[in-house]
Amino acid sequence: MPRIRKKTSKRVTTNQREKIKHKVSAQRKKVKKQSRKDKAAGKVQKKSKKDPGIPNAFPCKDEILAEIERQRREAAIEKQRRKAEKRAAKVGARDADETQSQVSEKAGEGEEIIEKEENDGRGFDGVMSMERQPIAVPIPQKSKIGINGELKEPDVSVYPGPSTLREVLDKADILVCVLDARDPEAGISEALLGIAKEKGKAVVVLVNKADTVPRESLAAWLSYLRKTYTAIPFRVSSAFMPATSPYDHSANKARIQRPADDATGTKPIWAWLRKFAEERKHNESVVAFTGVTNSGKSAIINSLLGASVLPVYNPHSSEAAKLPYTTTTAQEIIASIPGSGNSKVRFIDTPGLEFEREEFSDSNERQASRARDILLRCRGRIERLKDPMFAVTHIISRAEMQDLMLAYNLPAFPKGDTTAFLAGMARVNGLVKTRGVLDHAGAARIVLRDWNSGKLVRYTTPPVVSASGQPALATDGDEDVLNGLRTRKELRKEVKLVSLTPGKVDSRNVILDEAWEVEDEGSEGSGNSNEDEDDGVDDESGSGESDVEGEEDEEDEDEAPELLPSPPSPPAAKRKRTVSFAGLPGKRRRG
Repeated sequence: MPRIRKKTSKRVTTNQREKIKHKVSAQRKKVKKQSRKDKAAGKVQKKSKKDPGIPNAFPCKDEILAEIERQRREAAIEKQRRKAEKRAAKVGARDADETQSQVSEKAGEGEEIIEKEENDGRGFDGVMSMERQPIAVPIPQKSKIGINGELKEPDVSVYPGPSTLREVLDKADILVCVLDARDPEAGISEALLGIAKEKGKAVVVLVNKADTVPRESLAAWLSYLRKTYTAIPFRVSSAFMPATSPYDHSANKARIQRPADDATGTKPIWAWLRKFAEERKHNESVVAFTGVTNSGKSAIINSLLGASVLPVYNPHSSEAAKLPYTTTTAQEIIASIPGSGNSKVRFIDTPGLEFEREEFSDSNERQASRARDILLRCRGRIERLKDPMFAVTHIISRAEMQDLMLAYNLPAFPKGDTTAFLAGMARVNGLVKTRGVLDHAGAARIVLRDWNSGKLVRYTTPPVVSASGQPALATDGDEDVLNGLRTRKELRKEVKLVSLTPGKVDSRNVILDEAWEVEDEGSEGSGNSNEDEDDGVDDESGSGESDVEGEEDEEDEDEAPELLPSPPSPPAAKRKRTVSFAGLPGKRRRG
C-alpha cells in the first residue's frame, strides 16, 4: 500500500547512525594524517595572531595611540613622496629614451652598411651577429673577499704567545680592556687593571659592540669612563659580526659578501698607538687584549688588520657553541702602524679571563652571580638551561617594567615580579598546558632566546654621567661612531628595546699563573680509568663557574650542555654524563 504522507520522524536505523559515525571518524583521521604530512614537509603556514591592541589599564595609552597615528600620517606622506619621485623619474627616462633612439637610428644605418660589406654573399651568420652586441664588463673592485664569499687569508703570520696571563702582563706595554657597550662596567676587572697600573702599563678601555646601543647610552658611558681611563668606542667590521642581526629583514639574511674593512673606531686606535710609539720612542709596541669571553677581542684585531687572521666566535656553528671559549691560548701578530714609518706593533690575543672561586653565604647571591656571568658572556644555547628561572629572574630584577611591557605587548605587572611577567608571556604566546596551567619555563626560554640572539636589545646608563651634568665631549673618532648610531626613539620603533640597571665592577681575583692549555682531540681516546675521567671532567668544568657550590646533584649537571664538549664516554654500565659549563663546581672559571 503506498505511503500517503511524508515521514515526519527523523529517527534512522542504528546501522545508518553507525555508518555516519564511521565516515566522520575516517574523515577526521584523514585530515589529521594529511596535516602531519604537511607539517613534516614544511607546508604548514602559521596563522598570524590578531593584535589585541593596547589594554585599557596600560599607562599612557592616549599618548601611545596619538604617536601611532602620527607615524601613520608620516608613512602616508612618505609613500606619496616616493610615488612622485618615481613618476618624475619615469618621465625623465622616457625623454632620455627618445633622444637615445634618435641617435641609435643614425648609428644603425651606418652599421647596416658595414654589415652588408662584411657579410656580402655569405647570408646570415649567427656568430657574427652575437659579436656585434655590446658586452657589459664589470669593473673590478678591490676586495678582501673571495669568490665564494669567504675571506681571503692574509699574508700575516700568527705566532704562539705567552703561556700565562702574568707573562702577558710582563711583556705588554699597553693593556687594552675590551668591554661590551651594552653593560661596560660589568666587564671591568678591578684586580687586573690594578695589577697593570702597579706594573706601570698604559691602560686603554675599548668599548666594543657600539652599534648595539642607542647613541645617548654610548655617549654617556664614554663621558663616565674617561674620568678614569682612556676610552675609545669601536665597532668591528661586518665580516666578523654574527650572520644575523635584529635590525636585518628576512630578505637580507641570505649569505652575502660582507666587507672586512668597514670598522669604525680604527683611526683613533691607530692614532693613539702612533702617539704612544713617538713618546716612548719604541720601534715595536706590545699591545695585549684582555676581557671576558665573547667580548670581541679576536674580531677587533681582525678589524684593525682588515683581514681574517684569528678565528672568531660563530653562534650558528654547532661545534663553536659547544666550547666555552674560542681562543684557547695566547697568540701574537706583528703589524705596522700606519703613518709612523718603521714603527711596528705586536698584538697579543688572550683567552677569556679566569677568576678564582668565590664563596657565598646565601644561595640567592650564588644564583645571582651565576646568572650575571651566563648573561654577560652570552655564549651557547642558554635557553636550553634545565632551570631557566634564575636567569630570567636576574633580567627582570634589572629591566625597566614599561620597556618589557612595550617589547612583548604585556599587561601591567608588579616591578620585579618574575611570576607575573612569565604568566603574561605565556598567555601572549599561547603557552598553556593541560587544564589551563601556564608554561612558565617555556616563556622563560623565549626571553633567553631573544637575549642570546640579540632580538632583545638592551642598554644601560652610567650611575652619574658627569659632575656638571653635561654630555660627553665627542672627539673626531667619536663622531665617526656616534653618527652611525640611532637614538632611543628611533630604535624603539624597530626593535625590542629594554633599559637595564648597570652592572657592577668585577672585584674577584684573576688567575694569573695558571697556564693555558691547547685542546688535544686525540687525548680523548686515551685509556684512562673511570676515576681519572671523572676527575678530569670536574677540573675542566671548574673553569666555567667558580661561584657555584662544590656539591650539586647530578640533575644540575645537564643545565647547559652546549657550553662545553661532552666528556669521554664511560663504560656501558654507567649512565653517560653531560658536562655543564654553567652549573658545575671547580677551581676556576673562564670569563
